[in-house]
Amino acid sequence: MDNGSPWGTQSKLPSAMGLWLVGLGVDLIYGRPARSTDNAVVERSHGVLANWVEPEQCADFEDCQQRCEWAEHTQRGRYRLANGLTRIQAYPELYANTRGYEATQEADSHQWSHNKVSQYLSGFSFQRKVEKNGRITLFANNYSVGARYARRYVEVHFDEVTDCWVMCDEFGHELRRHPAKELTYKQISQLQLAKRRRE
Repeated sequence: MDNGSPWGTQSKLPSAMGLWLVGLGVDLIYGRPARSTDNAVVERSHGVLANWVEPEQCADFEDCQQRCEWAEHTQRGRYRLANGLTRIQAYPELYANTRGYEATQEADSHQWSHNKVSQYLSGFSFQRKVEKNGRITLFANNYSVGARYARRYVEVHFDEVTDCWVMCDEFGHELRRHPAKELTYKQISQLQLAKRRRE
């Protein structure tokens, strides 16, 4: 996946989009930053699609959607490969989705797993600088470390057993532990983990 928003972030924390996909059972594999050749075929495909669709010329979303469908049908259903087959003829299995998805059933039918998100986050460890008020920010929420640690760096990791953020000093001694209040299905699925910019 791409490292930019909404797929990735500039910080060491994953994006809400990433966590939502993890909860659905999708393994995240990111390309190296600024290395488009790592995913050259897909990057080239995006370029061709953008040239054919010309999204900047579209009147609205529906117009853009129709152009995308035309480009997809033209490339896969009309152009022939070296063997004389179209892409649809050569790879019919790509159109047989065995993993049905219904957004309305996502949370209720256990298609989305909080445990998978917790397990994924437990692999992260990073530093945060404590602000002068003794707090750090994780996603869009403030967590207290203590005023005496102001302007110092703390190590942060996620404890999947207790669903807590754990803050430690440079020697690994635990300073604070807070329940991760932002890691709810609602906030993750609606991509509401990051701070919203003012319009």
